[in-house]
Amino acid sequence: MPATPETIWQVPAYLPCLQPPLTDAVVAAAEEKIGFRLPAAYLDLLRRQNGGYIRPSLPELPNDCIAGIGPHFPSLTDFDWAELQDYVSFPLNGLVPFDGDGHWYLCLDYRAEGAEPAVTYIDSEVDAQSAVAASFADYLALLRVEAGGDCVLETALEAEAVVARLSSALGVEFEPPDTWAHGYPQRRAALGSADSPEWLWLSANKVPRGFVRPEDLRYDELKDLLPGQALRYPEAPEDSFLLATTEGARFRVLEACRAAELAVKPLRDYLREG
Repeated sequence: MPATPETIWQVPAYLPCLQPPLTDAVVAAAEEKIGFRLPAAYLDLLRRQNGGYIRPSLPELPNDCIAGIGPHFPSLTDFDWAELQDYVSFPLNGLVPFDGDGHWYLCLDYRAEGAEPAVTYIDSEVDAQSAVAASFADYLALLRVEAGGDCVLETALEAEAVVARLSSALGVEFEPPDTWAHGYPQRRAALGSADSPEWLWLSANKVPRGFVRPEDLRYDELKDLLPGQALRYPEAPEDSFLLATTEGARFRVLEACRAAELAVKPLRDYLREG
């Protein structure tokens, strides 16, 4: 399903990547710094959330986030092509990166005259550039929320009860829940062997709206920034769980769900319906 301004941002939001709320003064200063007017579709997103990781992805190219405008990394105005220009054969002046890892970038492309910048992908490792979309709005239309092989468990049971049923049906024990990686409790169980490892992951759909790790230097500043809870997949029921497995364990886990009387449905079905 395509991304929308309401559902594009990843939940929970990784709070260190968020900028302060966008203001007209901040937009004006950013446009003066980069020398171009920013697309309305871009600013519409940032007024809802000023930057961060996104849920959907491009079919063929890497992407992680959409940079906001502000004092924290990553910021749309914090770039310098001076050193990179020596490594590519095409002009970088007029490109404004909004996503990237230091080797590849997705950029607003102002190098051609027009009312709207295009979106261009560049890769300095292989000295390549390619057109992605004619405008930022068209770029957003390309994004899709992918389900992979994940499934949804529809149940009113609490997490511990779901874990107990699956443990019994599979004959395994789940590890203690881990919140460090994603900001919400994720439970994992080993299903394979040392020579052929297989895994099952279980997590709730309803999670904290935002998270910051305790060791982050800005923890005290950020920990209460986005209180409350939200749905990772608003297309799926609020009281549901996400079930992910390695490929070799999928059939066994689905059979265990049925044995444990846990209703299971592919996540892609909810995304399609949404």
